[in-house]
Amino acid sequence: MFHEITFINFTIKKIFQVMYAFVMRPESLPKSYQDFIQNTGPVAEPVYKAVRDSCRGHPVDVTSLHTYLSHVGRSDYVKLEGFPSIIPCSIIHPETNSCLAHQVKATSTTFKKTFPLYFSLTFVPFVVLHLQKVFSY
Repeated sequence: MFHEITFINFTIKKIFQVMYAFVMRPESLPKSYQDFIQNTGPVAEPVYKAVRDSCRGHPVDVTSLHTYLSHVGRSDYVKLEGFPSIIPCSIIHPETNSCLAHQVKATSTTFKKTFPLYFSLTFVPFVVLHLQKVFSY
């Protein structure tokens, strides 16, 4: 039981490290991995850049955010200044008004996109290796 908890704890820490790197230091990850996370995840690139700039104390590209929000059909978003202390939820997830609804939708969508990949990477080798043990008896 202890080993399973340690493995889960290790895995969660690694996921958080990768996601932190993706948001704050994307250049530290391979381009293919950046593209995979961006295409799988629920937040648009201009929003990640705004979060990164805001956390670093840099000016946020307000024009890029306005263009993105206009593109997704939102005109009732919170107006930003160049140095916001935080990026509001209405910009991070403009498709939904609720953070909880956004998380449920994002989790469901991401699970549907990634489950086949991770299933094939973990379960299929497990079955193949165990089938070899069954046939060796």
